[in-house]
Amino acid sequence: MFTTSPLERLRRLRWLEMLPDNIDVPAVFDRPDQAVPIERATVDDLEFALVALARQQSGLCHRTSALGDVLKMARRQGACGADIAISAAVRDLEGGK
Repeated sequence: MFTTSPLERLRRLRWLEMLPDNIDVPAVFDRPDQAVPIERATVDDLEFALVALARQQSGLCHRTSALGDVLKMARRQGACGADIAISAAVRDLEGGK
């Protein structure tokens, strides 16, 4: 008879199939940052890892938004393909062609 680990049982659920094998826990107090196997991670480990991931996610959202804004500005100036997006965006910012 085959037995499955608790992690394997959780991964069978569609929304938990992406659970990683390890989580990155940032340095906390006197403990250095470390990769912790998910099957041994404490509730605090998960919380600290989530806080760090939320910071990364926020940074990615800001960067995505900024790049999207530059693209819109460049497109308004008729830029396409191999045109330099930043140059076109500056033209849009300055209100000219």
